[in-house]
Amino acid sequence: MARTVSARVPAVRVALAGAWLAASCCALAAGAALAQQEPPAAGSRYRLAPATPGNLTREEKRCHAGMRRVERQNEAIAETARALAANQRASETCSGKRACDQVFHRRKALEVRLDRQQRQQEQLGADAAQLCATTALSPPR
Repeated sequence: MARTVSARVPAVRVALAGAWLAASCCALAAGAALAQQEPPAAGSRYRLAPATPGNLTREEKRCHAGMRRVERQNEAIAETARALAANQRASETCSGKRACDQVFHRRKALEVRLDRQQRQQEQLGADAAQLCATTALSPPR
């Protein structure tokens, strides 16, 4: 009996080693395939970091940061505007008093948010223009 048990153990080890080797090869092949994929689309949620040279001055880095803040604020304004448009469509079809009240309050909150975001965007744009005035980079529009 000891002979059969010991004969099975190496066979199991060889099978496990073969499975591990096959899984490793598949993982490497999948990694190579992922590395060759196209970059994310422009409208996708994920985007690649912009390629910038590594020897930027402190002022240039601050200018880039200011432009990124303005860009993020523009995205937030666009999202709020989309939500406000969806709320407007919902207000046209509300049927009950409670539903219409909820839509009305939501619209008021979105209008306040949009106004605040636009004021903040103006301030961020002015700050970015001031940061970029000392560098050769173009300030945000």
